[in-house]
Amino acid sequence: MPTKWNIEAEYIQSCNCAWGCPCNFNALPTTGSCEALVSWHIRKGTFGTTKLDGTTFAWGLRWPRAIHMGNGTGRVYIDPKAKPDQREAIEKITGGKEGGGVFAIFPSTFTKTLPTKATKIDFKFKGVDSSFAVEGIGEVQSEHIRNPVTGTPFEGYILLPDGINMRKSTVTNIRRWSLRDDAAGWDIAHENVAGFVTVQRYNEKGPIKTAA
Repeated sequence: MPTKWNIEAEYIQSCNCAWGCPCNFNALPTTGSCEALVSWHIRKGTFGTTKLDGTTFAWGLRWPRAIHMGNGTGRVYIDPKAKPDQREAIEKITGGKEGGGVFAIFPSTFTKTLPTKATKIDFKFKGVDSSFAVEGIGEVQSEHIRNPVTGTPFEGYILLPDGINMRKSTVTNIRRWSLRDDAAGWDIAHENVAGFVTVQRYNEKGPIKTAA
């Protein structure tokens, strides 16, 4: 049985698809493959008896085709401010055996999972204008999508009542993001692609009602 756990976390996502990401609608990824760097900063939470408040971690992800087609590679990066028991909890949550929607489903599509790497994560949650940087690995810079004629900032949201990762999120433009990790064979960089920012609650059953 999965350990009882719950978190409320600020979440920033980048990927290589067009805005909105067709994967959210059971369609194939825009360019055929799926690449992403995502990060969570836990506002409050527990894993069993371990408190996770303030823990920040990121996940580097790549699949050669659609996620459900498998052959994926994943690596978790965790900020070294995390205590040993907090790191162990995050490794268990992202390991695929403790439930939690995306945290269980993604690992089931991996053929390679690299060891967790401790490295500084500079996480700045400012709604659409959020960003994070994983020291020595990569960064994500989010901003408004803009009207192609007038340049006016565009606001849009995605609502996924049965989403495996998020129930409601702001759709953004990722001005740029990069992911470079020799151990994983990654040398990835994209500009002006899909992004999402939200505050989401999760437990061992998956994402639950979006936090205010």
